[in-house]
Amino acid sequence: MDLSHNTQQRLLEVSLPVKEVNTISMYEMANLKMIPKGIKNELIHLLGVEGKGHNLPKVHNIHYYPARIPTSGARAVTLAAVLSTDVDLETFKKAVGFEKLKEHVKLRNELAPLYMVNPDRELVRKLINTDPKSITILDPMAGGGSIPLEALRLGFRVITGDSNPVSYLLLRATIEFPAKYGKRLFELVLEESKKLIEYAKNELSKYYPDDARGIIYVLGARHTCGGVVPLVKNTQLSRDKGIYYKFDTTPDKKVRARLVNKQPPPITTCPHCKAPISIESLRKDWVRRHRELIDRLLSGDEKAAEEVRDIYIPVAVQVSGGYREVTQSDVDLLVKAAQDLAKLAMNGDILYILPTSEIPKDNEVFREVRDYGLTHWHYLFNPRQLLVLYKLIKYIRERAEDLVKKHGELGAAVALYLALAISKTFNYNNILAQWHSSKEVIRDLVGSQYALSKKASLGYDFVEAIPPSVNIPWAFEVDIAKSGKYYLTAGGVLPVLRLLAEGLEGLWRDGVDAIYLWDATEISKHLPAKSVDAIHVDPPYYDQHDYSGIMEFFWQILQKALEPVLGQLFPPERIKLDWSPYNSELPRKHEIRGPPPSRVGEYSRFGDRIEAFLREASRVLRDDGLLVMWYTYGKLEGWEELFFRFYNSGYLITRAWQVWSQSSQRRVALETSAFFTSILIVARPGAGRRVLIKDPDDPKLIGEIYNASGSSAKALLEQYGFDVLRETAVMSIANGLAAITRFNMMGATDPQSIKASYVSMTNKALLFSVSAFLESLAEVRDIKYVPISSMDANSRLYLFLFLLSVIDEKGVHRIPYDIANRLSQIMRADLKALVVKSQRGTVTLKSPGDIVKTVSKGLVIDALSAIFKINNTLSKSGPKSAELIIKEFSRDALAYAYYMLAFAGEKLRPMLKSDLESIMRVIGGAL
Repeated sequence: MDLSHNTQQRLLEVSLPVKEVNTISMYEMANLKMIPKGIKNELIHLLGVEGKGHNLPKVHNIHYYPARIPTSGARAVTLAAVLSTDVDLETFKKAVGFEKLKEHVKLRNELAPLYMVNPDRELVRKLINTDPKSITILDPMAGGGSIPLEALRLGFRVITGDSNPVSYLLLRATIEFPAKYGKRLFELVLEESKKLIEYAKNELSKYYPDDARGIIYVLGARHTCGGVVPLVKNTQLSRDKGIYYKFDTTPDKKVRARLVNKQPPPITTCPHCKAPISIESLRKDWVRRHRELIDRLLSGDEKAAEEVRDIYIPVAVQVSGGYREVTQSDVDLLVKAAQDLAKLAMNGDILYILPTSEIPKDNEVFREVRDYGLTHWHYLFNPRQLLVLYKLIKYIRERAEDLVKKHGELGAAVALYLALAISKTFNYNNILAQWHSSKEVIRDLVGSQYALSKKASLGYDFVEAIPPSVNIPWAFEVDIAKSGKYYLTAGGVLPVLRLLAEGLEGLWRDGVDAIYLWDATEISKHLPAKSVDAIHVDPPYYDQHDYSGIMEFFWQILQKALEPVLGQLFPPERIKLDWSPYNSELPRKHEIRGPPPSRVGEYSRFGDRIEAFLREASRVLRDDGLLVMWYTYGKLEGWEELFFRFYNSGYLITRAWQVWSQSSQRRVALETSAFFTSILIVARPGAGRRVLIKDPDDPKLIGEIYNASGSSAKALLEQYGFDVLRETAVMSIANGLAAITRFNMMGATDPQSIKASYVSMTNKALLFSVSAFLESLAEVRDIKYVPISSMDANSRLYLFLFLLSVIDEKGVHRIPYDIANRLSQIMRADLKALVVKSQRGTVTLKSPGDIVKTVSKGLVIDALSAIFKINNTLSKSGPKSAELIIKEFSRDALAYAYYMLAFAGEKLRPMLKSDLESIMRVIGGAL
């Protein structure tokens, strides 16, 4: 269906080198040590150049921010959203930077994503036939900045922002400052980084053992008998080396850890009086004593410093090559740090400089910690960590004041990178950071706790990092940045900054490009109507991330360190929220976030906010502009709501693309969801261009669903083959849902009737998308006859679910419940007859053998019976006998059987005695 109506179609609506973009994106997003060999080989094949895998100075090395999309994909999609359809894909790939990437890999023998090279901006200018700065790209929810970064690298005018102040600072640090100040910025930050590292070495080293790379602690509680009780859950230091620690008691009712090579028994009684203990009660008491100690030290009580010996019990010191036992001098250094913290508290500025604000009651990430009694941010650190935090923050504040006097905004920018680097280190240096005995590393706050459970918790142990000799040098990586040997990076700020400064310099234009702290649902207040060529956005997905919740931890450090220059970093014309950067709480009320609908057909507050954004977007988009949205969410009800919000906001979804914004490892983890992948939604405002139909059975609607679903499925299969059946099914359904946004039903004029008409069209989209998907498989494989449209509902549903099922560790076929239940209702199939049980959002699909035994009728029974009978006959009597029994089965049953063997043969193979190919030859001969 031609939806252009006097608006020029964009390349993204018609064509995209999906396989190339996805391959590079997966390589970019994967951890170097976990990149599957297949991805490396695919990238080598794609580029036609050999290369080795290396670390990369990725954008997120500047600082953590949740849920970043690959820059390679962001660049390709942005350009495709601007170019016209007369640009061929080879020229497009050259403009994106594929030729430059090949040269980069060939020259350095290093595999890399597009991020490591600039696009061909001269070719981009030629293809758009105008000044790229006349093309405006808007990303109003930019997060970590992948989309606006690559839009700027393409040469376009960039307007971007976010409602999160940490995101706003990261956008300036990632995009604006490197482009505005270039190499001069890098050189200044390099110089200041050296000074800070030297300061830390001189000022902080005296508080740590010379050989330490980390110090592992357990919580020390006080029993009613007066003895110190270590609160221990896991005494393992190294799984591979079999190193543990156990405790000996001392005459003064203290404990001392020593290293052993055998796991000791758990501590269930007081080691001194042998009375039973309540771990939970002792943990709460530990929190009370920890808080009291911190309060006393910060009030200047030096005598309280001795109490650190009993409250924080060091069990081992990590050193180069292994571990050693804790010495008395190690503990004395901790006491010395506590004493000096108390001395500094007498100066009067320590409470002003340290992050002492209360953890907000509505911070869900830290709620459990707060409920335990750690009610203020500074309670998340032990005395030595607080001392280091104080000294580093004070140092940056003093340098920031001097830098601004000398360099103005550039000086404020330099201070920002110093603060970001120090903030990174405290992700690993707080009492919530725990020991990972399998990997023998610190389980940081965001990577281990928040990433797994979306909340922070107080553990039984914690790890103290070593800032002067380990963490601060790592956070900057001065020598690696100076040498330009990016492949040596382990996550430092400076290598990224050098790459960005060299690649972006001169691309920023004040008064043209802009970054704002704003609410994406109010952008029309700040931008002229019809002024944006493309909106490219990766929004939040319901409540998958609590952006304010986790980033509020880092904001405490950044705000305190940057307080003297907050005015330069947050000028009034950039702030479009009723919020001040001097506020310790983040403006979470402006987030687009919330739980998903509880069931299909219901709508959520998140959806209301997304719809508000979509309506605002349509006001600022040009008449021929595109809105492009990345979407990754695992449940069908979320997808149905999102597509309805587009529809209700007056958009036509012109295309949905299969994109892999996650690494392949992450995609595997998502397979328990119905939609275990990402899609790219391409849409235009244009409700007035919708086709008017009488009812949901209108042939125009059904035909459009079939065409959109089938063509997208075939396109993906032709690129990837049949190893991506689940992804292809998702793509087929997504484009089926997209198709219905192009139609209006007669009489649907009020909100209730519009919703009812949309639901009826959605049912048709899901129903016929399944058929289009199944038929597309047959067409691509050149299977001439499959009775998809005529088969009974149970048989069609079982076929679809069996193809998409995942075989778990027990060998059973599992499928997400939401998609199985929804399709069974639409198809009017008997789901209970096809499944065994449900568990954790999935259902166990009956095996083919169980289907034959328990289901009374249907084409699926005949087809599976044919497979098993031919299999048995082949194994016992050979092919001639097998060919004789073919006549017992209908052509439809044999066609169904052949289809199952063709696309789910590997799932059936363990059930067969004869080889799969022989059974297919027998059945194929009859067809």
